[in-house]
Amino acid sequence: MVWVLAGAVATMLARNPLYSLILLLAARLVTVSCARPGQGPRLPLWRLGGAIISFSALFNALFVHVGETVLLRMPASWPLIGGAITLEALVWGASNGLLLLTLLAVFTALNAIVPVHDLARLTPRALRDLGVVLLVALTYVPETTRHLQRIREAQAIRGHQLRGLRDWRPIVIPLLVGGLERAMGLAEAMVARGYGAAAGSDPGLGARVGYLVGLAAMLAGWFLAVWIGWPGWLLLGAAALLLLTLLWRAGLAFPRTRYRAGRWRAVDSLRVVAALLPLLAVLPTLPAHATLFYDPYPRLSVPAFSPLIGGLLALWSVPAFFLSTGEHDGYT
Repeated sequence: MVWVLAGAVATMLARNPLYSLILLLAARLVTVSCARPGQGPRLPLWRLGGAIISFSALFNALFVHVGETVLLRMPASWPLIGGAITLEALVWGASNGLLLLTLLAVFTALNAIVPVHDLARLTPRALRDLGVVLLVALTYVPETTRHLQRIREAQAIRGHQLRGLRDWRPIVIPLLVGGLERAMGLAEAMVARGYGAAAGSDPGLGARVGYLVGLAAMLAGWFLAVWIGWPGWLLLGAAALLLLTLLWRAGLAFPRTRYRAGRWRAVDSLRVVAALLPLLAVLPTLPAHATLFYDPYPRLSVPAFSPLIGGLLALWSVPAFFLSTGEHDGYT
């Protein structure tokens, strides 16, 4: 989780296409090297990335008529899209699309490496119901996809061919029935384990007031951080600490049994250090805005690049060399 959060934060802060490309390649390297057996990258990310980048570039070019390099002009009478289509707008849209693709690659790596039950276990105990919902939601689509594949293989053995909408009936109906059967089986298993039988613990009036005060303080701190600066960040941090403390105290009322505790090893510390290196590269240079941000307006230029920052961002791929496929007894 440290690796994923650090990569996501670095991706959103370093809005430079060259740095985004480095993080994207690092995420794919870790995914290919560390994915669980049978959970490798099935999503055609490069094809999807081409669609995301193309759509983002076209959308920005049609609606943002800024830049000196004019490619063509739409009729001025056309609402919203009328005006100049500039190369700078295309490049800016493509850069944003690359940013979205990098974030998608980061969370694709999380899904391929970390088992679903480990993701649900990371949910705070005070939000245990949310963890159950997360577990069911994350397993629904893969299970449905596998069930659909089995149905299509069975129908193909029977000689069934898809020629029109009516030919989908022998596939859709078993798929729906199978989904209902899995839902009923899950509900029966949860009832057998006593889920929902115990009454919920009332957090009390003080905890409710604390949550409201914490949320209000976070909102006020965000506004102050935008308009004033560091006092707002202090208030924001204090409010976040208050909310985390309240969640921790609420979670004490719901003990959790773990039959196999995760082991922390020296290599895990190395992974955490490697995961934090992108933030160490981004945060110190954030006030300068020298190479972290890329703005192609008003005239297109080559993005600035710092070899030091690029090298530190590339070290985000270090876990690919210390976690082999199938080694998943502990996660950072």
